[in-house]
Parts: sequence; structure tokens; C-alpha cells
Amino acid sequence: MSEQLEQAAGLVDERRQNQRLAGRFESAFVMIEPFFDPGQGWGGQSLELLAYRIVRENFPELSGEEVHAVVVAAHRVYIERNPQRSDHLPRPSELRRVTL
Repeated sequence: MSEQLEQAAGLVDERRQNQRLAGRFESAFVMIEPFFDPGQGWGGQSLELLAYRIVRENFPELSGEEVHAVVVAAHRVYIERNPQRSDHLPRPSELRRVTL
């Protein structure tokens, strides 16, 4: 049985702890995914700092900790979905917290 079917059947426990944050993740990911793309970088550097700003501006109700969690999760998802286009990115664990 696929993971999606198992989840639909209630056979897999939900891993996400913060459902409010999880509900905002998909729309946030669509907004910030281009900042992880090497074709969008500036001088070979990713634009992940801008990702923090976009999340903060579009989701002002999120705390700094939650903004960081969204950016790190989006970073991880981008690497998983684009392994051939993510060598330029630091690993998610290397991302520093940004205060905006």
C-alpha cells in the first residue's frame, strides 16, 4: 500500500507537529521555491535570505521560529525534489536563523 493510501486510511501517524504551520507550508513553498533554484541565484549564491523575507511578509502571524521552520522545510523539500540542481545549496541543518 502506498504511503498516501496508508495516510488516507489512517494507518500512518501524522509526523507534523504543528498543523497550523503545515497548513501554510504549501503556499509558502510555491512562493519561495524559486529562491533555491541555481538559475535564480546571484553570482552563484542562492537567494534563501529573500525566502525568509517573503515568508515573513506573507505570513505576519508566524513567529521568527516558525518562519525559520518553514524555510528549512522548504529547503529540504527542494533538495529532495531537485537533487541534480541543489549542489550549490547549504544543507538545511546549516541554515542560520534570520531575524527580520
